[in-house]
Amino acid sequence: MDDAAFPPARAAEQEPPRQLTSLPAPAIDGAMRSAISQAIVRIHAEHYGKGATQAKTYVWDNLVVTVLRDVLTVAERTLVDVDRADTVREVRTTFQFSLEPTFRAAVERLTGRSVHSFLSQVDPFNGLGVEVFVLEPLDDDGGAEPGPGAA
Repeated sequence: MDDAAFPPARAAEQEPPRQLTSLPAPAIDGAMRSAISQAIVRIHAEHYGKGATQAKTYVWDNLVVTVLRDVLTVAERTLVDVDRADTVREVRTTFQFSLEPTFRAAVERLTGRSVHSFLSQVDPFNGLGVEVFVLEPLDDDGGAEPGPGAA
């Protein structure tokens, strides 16, 4: 794994999300990118039974992208080997949709910013996955603008 060893996934999910305020959001630096990678891999490991062997998170403005390598389970690799990559994509898409709140909460907790949109995709032929988060824009003072339902 590129970014670090991973503590158990449950610890990350049990921490309450940061309160989003008008204070300046923390900078998304190398340590935070590493923490995001670790959280995403933990979620995969806990819910799929296997985490990626490598993960790297990139950040541009309000866009956070985590690229995961070697994400497929043995069962998924078997399906790809018998020309059923479409099944792997379909099951992963359904599964990712059900885990969306978990992924959003992890990124919001780490960044202190609301996630506006979450997208996920897998390339079964190359064993790659991506988790994409579009964050709510920062206001003029550098703070996170409140998301939907925020007071």
